[in-house]
Amino acid sequence: MRRVISVLLILMQLLFFINYFINDSIMQLNLYLWIFTALFGAFVSYRLWSNAPHMYESEKLYMTMRISLSVVSAASIIFILMLIIARPYLL
Repeated sequence: MRRVISVLLILMQLLFFINYFINDSIMQLNLYLWIFTALFGAFVSYRLWSNAPHMYESEKLYMTMRISLSVVSAASIIFILMLIIARPYLL
């Protein structure tokens, strides 16, 4: 279940990046959802770092999910902060 949630959070955050670069005029509607998704992804990645994998999970796959979710969440939060500073009218 943790693996599914991690994959979905990674995909959602990547889709927000793609959505911004394709059509940045609609971002004022999606920015709040993106902030929530990025913060939730950061919380889940923190939980993944603090918990050990289950016995049936591969350690390499678990480490890959942990690192990729942490990187994507951090990149989303940094990008959102850059958007807030550069374009405050999106809020």
